[in-house]
Amino acid sequence: METSDSGVEPQGTCLEDALAECLESKQNKSPNYRQNLERVVTDWIGFCADRGLECVEEVTERHLAAYAGHLARRVEAGTSGDVDSGITASTAWTYYDYVSSFLAWAVKWNYLAENPAAKGRPRESMPDRPSSGEYDRQYWQPEQRQAVLEFVRRRVDSAYVDPTAPPSICHKRLRNWAFVATIAYSGVRGGEILNDPNDPRRSGLRWTDVNLEDGTMWILGKNQDREPAQLPDQAAHPLERWYNAYDPPSDDWPVFPSMHVPTLSRRLGTAIGTEERDRRTKVRGYWVVALEAEAEPPSITTEGGRSIMRRLSDTVPIPGLEDGEYLTLHGARRGVGETLYRERGAARAQRTLRHADPQTTSEMYSHIDASELAEDNTEVFEDEQ
Repeated sequence: METSDSGVEPQGTCLEDALAECLESKQNKSPNYRQNLERVVTDWIGFCADRGLECVEEVTERHLAAYAGHLARRVEAGTSGDVDSGITASTAWTYYDYVSSFLAWAVKWNYLAENPAAKGRPRESMPDRPSSGEYDRQYWQPEQRQAVLEFVRRRVDSAYVDPTAPPSICHKRLRNWAFVATIAYSGVRGGEILNDPNDPRRSGLRWTDVNLEDGTMWILGKNQDREPAQLPDQAAHPLERWYNAYDPPSDDWPVFPSMHVPTLSRRLGTAIGTEERDRRTKVRGYWVVALEAEAEPPSITTEGGRSIMRRLSDTVPIPGLEDGEYLTLHGARRGVGETLYRERGAARAQRTLRHADPQTTSEMYSHIDASELAEDNTEVFEDEQ
């Protein structure tokens, strides 16, 4: 095909216009997903433009095979410390999958008859896809939950031993205990209760969303709909302790507020002015003054939640963690599901994790079924040892 530099108009819908239409049709997806889709596919469009491809209708297997080869070379470069543009195999597949998603959309809207990225030949040019087996994923084990929760609970107790620690320290330790207990036992995703700066709808869990008596909370699920999630007593009790000490000026305040001093300083400067802020914080500290002035802090971010878990994992002797590893937010969710799957079966795990498709739950915990089969089969064949 001739490029626009030749003076010949492209025959079809240019890739940039198709991408804009695709993004418009995915308004129900999270802002993070749309942002990543736009970034990756825009880069791919640049790759296509360098090879004279401008229209979505003319994308073929050959073009995708060339792109797959390009990604494979970047992965190979990533094994060399002398090359800055290298990527991992998992990143390469993430890029390829985003492009494939865009082309699947093009098929749905009749720009293409079939998705060339789904064909065998382009995929053969890709590096081996990293294993997504469940053994490669982190699941908080019961002893890991107990270790980290025992530590944060004892930290709370020590803050209230005479002489009592300042309110900001007591509150931070209570908040962290409530946060760790919530992710350890509720099965929620971190992004469902924390602040995502890239998604205005995800500003963090509010006290109005929490019913401690009923043991429930309303969260914005992965499907972008509000839905209830369970709060067992193991999470509700620390949350109640935290709420009573926190005594937020309004139940519209975040359950897990940021206590980051620069953030509080900016909020107070806006609420009461910089001179009054400086005068009052000199005596009582930023967190206490924020409560007094009713200067609402933001919720901690998802990255802030990860930072809490990294610091705790560095401090607490967590059984089964390798050097450099930390207890992840999603590992907590998987751990909840794993325990429920073992103790109460697939249906209870599915309901708690809010999986729409039971197959998702079954695939996530297939290693449990395999392990139990191995135990049963060992007994069957024990006479043959």
